[in-house]
Amino acid sequence: MSDDKKNFFDYDNYVQSSLSKIKNASRNKGGKPNTQKQKPAKLVPAGEQDKSAEKPKPKKKAVERDLAVENIKKMFGEALDESKEELAEFAEDQTVPDAPIANPEGLRRKLYMIFGIVISLLAIVGLISTVSFAVEKVKAFADNTQQKNEFAKFIYPIVICDPAPFDQTVKLRSDTMITAAIWDIILYEDKSKYDADFDMMIVPEVDVEQHGTKLFGNGLSFEHESILGSGVQFYYDESIKSYRVPSNPKYFTYSPFIEDVSRVGERYTLTVGYVSPTPAWLTLTSDDAPEPEKYVEYVVSKRGNEMTLVAIQESELKVESPHGL
Repeated sequence: MSDDKKNFFDYDNYVQSSLSKIKNASRNKGGKPNTQKQKPAKLVPAGEQDKSAEKPKPKKKAVERDLAVENIKKMFGEALDESKEELAEFAEDQTVPDAPIANPEGLRRKLYMIFGIVISLLAIVGLISTVSFAVEKVKAFADNTQQKNEFAKFIYPIVICDPAPFDQTVKLRSDTMITAAIWDIILYEDKSKYDADFDMMIVPEVDVEQHGTKLFGNGLSFEHESILGSGVQFYYDESIKSYRVPSNPKYFTYSPFIEDVSRVGERYTLTVGYVSPTPAWLTLTSDDAPEPEKYVEYVVSKRGNEMTLVAIQESELKVESPHGL
């Protein structure tokens, strides 16, 4: 069909179609024809009718896609419109609960065990401290006893001489220093190095002076002469510059017993009890305290292992009843 025929208005066909519609409408309402005046249908050119008929309908997939998009928008809108209370409830519901204690009784036992271990450790520390304190005390006592014995050994040759009190060694008599020096040789020196003459040993005066210096210090002068005591005699031989000394004398005047020791710097003040007549080994080793006849204070200077007598003083400590009477 040519374009001129398509654009030409087909009046007969239009009238027929309009009458058919009127009849169908009246039948649907009860079979009676509709007597209302029908408005004439709008005349549409044949070309436009063809164009409207040819307009394509939307595809089914496009419609479904639009519906899906709308549903998604609606879901997001509802999610964003939730109240803070609902969000808080949701957060509370999502809180992870604390892990329950599997065995509270077992945990209690562990705590008791740890507490017991701590108490035991503290007890052990306390015991160690107590033992250490006791050991230190015993050690101090032992050291003091040892120190007393050392001082007693040093002053023993002087105690035998029983010198009068003095405040300076330079004031000592020569015979006192010589007697103490010879007793120091008898008690502590190696006697085998001296020549023997029957029961006497020959001691050079040089050795006597050396032992005198050891006891009383330097700067002393010695006047060598025989010492004739009541119990023992030391004969001086001018020709050989030596003393004839008994190898094993049997007589002892006094033995020292250290009652107390006090110290100021390098000076030690010894409270010495004079015990008579007791051999030295009994005085130094006996467990029973002896009964002194009198007390004297000795002032001794000590530097390292070297001791020197500085002075002898009267003691304030007095014997109440000599010999226990």
